[in-house]
Amino acid sequence: MKKGLLLILLPLMLAALPRAHGAEVKACLDRSVMVDTLIAEYGEQLAEVREIKGKGLLEFHVSPNEGTWTALLTNVQGVSCVLAVGEGIDPAKTQALVAAYPI
Repeated sequence: MKKGLLLILLPLMLAALPRAHGAEVKACLDRSVMVDTLIAEYGEQLAEVREIKGKGLLEFHVSPNEGTWTALLTNVQGVSCVLAVGEGIDPAKTQALVAAYPI
């Protein structure tokens, strides 16, 4: 069921790609640079991560204060690309993780 839902949501997330945080931000960056930017510029922290076997990670970063979020796809080479961004997540219901997920 979850896999089917992801397949339905993935095209919607990809369609949102042009709305990435500001025109000056590249769609893909080294993961450490991307994560540092999400923390410094938007106050977003890693909230959830899922492994895509042999392909990399699907990561969700959320601002515990603002309710904004960013979905990243990080490949095995350590490059993260923005899939989608948005707002409206209830920060009270989001438990941000502090542990890093190295590739």
